[in-house]
Amino acid sequence: MRTTSSPRNLVRFGYGFVIVLLLVPFACASEPGLVFSLKTWEGEYTSKDVPNGVESTPVVGAIYTVNADGSGLKKIIQPGKSADYPTVSPDGQWVYYQSSVSGTTQVYRCKWDGTNAMSLSSPDQLTKQLKSSGSFEVKDAYGGVLSADGRKMVFTVHDGKSGRVVVTNADGSSPEFVLPNLGYSYMARLSPTGDRVVFSGPAKGYRLLLTSLTDEKPIELTPDHPECFVPQFTPDGKTVVFVRRDGDVYRVDADGKNFKRLTEGNRYVEFRLSPKDTHGSTDGPDVSPDGKAIAFIAIKDGIPNVFVVDIDGSNKRQVTNRKTPCGRVKWSPDGKQLSFVSFEGKYPQLFVVASSGGEPRQLTKLDGAVYFANWKPN
Repeated sequence: MRTTSSPRNLVRFGYGFVIVLLLVPFACASEPGLVFSLKTWEGEYTSKDVPNGVESTPVVGAIYTVNADGSGLKKIIQPGKSADYPTVSPDGQWVYYQSSVSGTTQVYRCKWDGTNAMSLSSPDQLTKQLKSSGSFEVKDAYGGVLSADGRKMVFTVHDGKSGRVVVTNADGSSPEFVLPNLGYSYMARLSPTGDRVVFSGPAKGYRLLLTSLTDEKPIELTPDHPECFVPQFTPDGKTVVFVRRDGDVYRVDADGKNFKRLTEGNRYVEFRLSPKDTHGSTDGPDVSPDGKAIAFIAIKDGIPNVFVVDIDGSNKRQVTNRKTPCGRVKWSPDGKQLSFVSFEGKYPQLFVVASSGGEPRQLTKLDGAVYFANWKPN
């Protein structure tokens, strides 16, 4: 939150006047920030399903940071093959992202200013370290997400035919498979304390599974409900929120009880970069920092826009009324703002809007598609 002072509020005795002036710059330095990926490509973007994967238009990606008021735009990772999916460590020091600049997709991290970039998931090293867990040969690693305490990271490794979930320390050390014999699984998230993992995937028809990192017996959270995507824990770790193929938002307790549909008629599951982006990218809901509300995308009057609903499914309200498709909604750390992307001409750009509604503020006007964005923690 930005803090300002006027002369009438300054202490006007002794050296106190000087002390207060020195404090003002530190208060102003708390302007919230975001990190995002920018995709560029030639021609019209296309994608389609193919055996063992997706075929899509080659893209070049870069990673940027920007303040929530639109100032301070900075490219921290130069354009490279498929740089994408940035997120920030809870202490705000590290930016995690994925890139294929080395020829294989790997999870990287760098400092907030772009320095000290390093790979955390070398395929050769991972294959060697995970060998005791099976004969899985790692070719790619992607989708890195940290636990809320910043100690653990979870991502997916792929051997060219199927994927497995791996958990590591935040620096990429001590990798371990999560249920390696289960089959193709991904879309993994760690619990706030980093001791449990929830995930989905073809292995169980995209039914959600949850397992403790110390227990090999997973809980099937949605045994009667396949096609569940992008699960995430509430901040207290007691509930899992997700979206299904029908586009609506659901919740279920972390013990598999109290399955509940929270919305109806959203008709939105995937964010698409063009009409020929037939595979798209699953675009899930986001739980507010206090765990009381969920932001999501729903189609109304033919256009995907930003909505919010209370965690119990009540009080659904529309936040944006854009005339072009929106997606990728994320809560700010204080819960007062929502970031999202929305098309301006050929490309989606980054916007911020008050979580209570109002006129969105456009943060970027770049020659490329803003694709994923995440907030820097306070």
